[in-house]
Amino acid sequence: MILKNIPGILSDKLNIKKYLPDLTILIIIITIVSVDFSLKYWNDSNKVIIWDIKSYYAYLPATFIQNDISLSFLDDPDYSWTRKHYWNNRTHSGKRCIVASMGLSILYSPFFFIAHIVAPMIEYENNGFSPPYKFALIISSVFYLIIGLFFLKKVLLKYFNEYITALVLLSIVLGTNLLCYTSIEAPMSHAYSFSMICMFLYYIIKWHENPNIKNTVIIGLLSGLIALIRPTNIITLLIFIFWDIKSWKEFQNRILFFIKSYKLILLMILIFFLVWTPQLLYWKYITGQFFYYSYKHVEGGFFFDNPQIINQLFSYRKGWLLYTPIMAFALIGIPFLLHKQKQFFLPVLIYILSMIYILSSWWSWWNGGSFGLRSYIDTYGILAIPLAALINWGFKQKKAVRFISLLVIAILIIHSLFETKQYYYGAIHYDSMNKEAYWLTFGKARPTKNFHEVLTNPDYSLARQGIYVIKNDYPEEDSIALEDCINNQIRYIKNNKRWMKFIEQKAKKRNISTKEMLRLDAENMCKKKRSED
Repeated sequence: MILKNIPGILSDKLNIKKYLPDLTILIIIITIVSVDFSLKYWNDSNKVIIWDIKSYYAYLPATFIQNDISLSFLDDPDYSWTRKHYWNNRTHSGKRCIVASMGLSILYSPFFFIAHIVAPMIEYENNGFSPPYKFALIISSVFYLIIGLFFLKKVLLKYFNEYITALVLLSIVLGTNLLCYTSIEAPMSHAYSFSMICMFLYYIIKWHENPNIKNTVIIGLLSGLIALIRPTNIITLLIFIFWDIKSWKEFQNRILFFIKSYKLILLMILIFFLVWTPQLLYWKYITGQFFYYSYKHVEGGFFFDNPQIINQLFSYRKGWLLYTPIMAFALIGIPFLLHKQKQFFLPVLIYILSMIYILSSWWSWWNGGSFGLRSYIDTYGILAIPLAALINWGFKQKKAVRFISLLVIAILIIHSLFETKQYYYGAIHYDSMNKEAYWLTFGKARPTKNFHEVLTNPDYSLARQGIYVIKNDYPEEDSIALEDCINNQIRYIKNNKRWMKFIEQKAKKRNISTKEMLRLDAENMCKKKRSED
């Protein structure tokens, strides 16, 4: 779709404006592919199919290579080498269950099958984990990014000119951590979710313009797939529900319209569940239940009464707007939608507020190991609209404002590219950043000698209980006696209701008093802090 336009671009120099968005996408893809081929991660045994990706991908080799979706082969000593490649947990019945849902495996599958055919031809093992499979997964992320950018371009051009569209496309990829998740950590879920949501946005607009069967089926397929990749992204349906709503009366009319169009809505729901059918059947086969929360044995959950909104947006550990500042302008641009793109204002506002609340309520609000807040990458297709509205407003002002707007965007893109380099070299730590570490390596591509000494590791065990502590929560007076340190820590814990509740639960499990458990925890924390010092 983009490559077909290249001859036209070369032959029609006078009409370069028309092809500017396509040229921008081409530049983005060339940049990403160049990074991928310079890294050559497919040749590294410790790259690509690691961490979360092991779980996203597991359905494919388990089903089509091992012919055993139950993963029982992992208990066979002859297959011990494969255990590191599968992230799974045990159900109450003792069976192994793949942790992640299978949405990404569906998107990976065409590339997996190509790799499976090609691998033996080029003398690699067709075991699902050799270099051809890893190469295929990396290329798949680029492929889906192209699709996402193509549909985002179509949406943007509907409301903005080619210059604004090109600048927003450039900003969304090279000015954010999306670049990292199509190169350094390519097969993670975020580029795929970004792509599906961009397509979804395009077809939402088409459906509301023409609610026919074709558009209904596509909406059902995309919404089902979006939720199957990352279940929290089901709230993207809010965009569909609130599209072009500007008043309470219009909302009432929308509900009535949905009721009148019940056949299309039922068809949409049916298609959604058809997409989910393989997942439901898998859970039924493994656990005996059609719906199963596969993370419960290995992770914490959501703490909706304790959302870490400020931490998630602004903290030095992982603050979204600190490490991806260009998206602050996307949020600022939301009120600017009221000028000419009113149909976007309410759905975008409700969507992003809901997403912030949900994501900041997850026990690991910093998303474990990552560059910035990777979970927000999924929203970039939606937030591209208010970002475009703000840039469009700036470019309609006086020359000085236009120049400053362009300069700020350029600086933020360069800043993001440099941060990506810092993350690659370890000058931005994947989960333990703090104020001291941030400013210690600010402007430096590589970590300083004492960088790792000042990092603050998250307390994952407490976080799983919804208790978040930072470096200053631990007594730091080296001169005070251990007993004084313990007493200080006890006082601190007593002032934290959630922490005290956790202490009470632990005491009950151990069959000791809350007071004893409190002292044990305080003592352990003081000893831990002193050993770290």
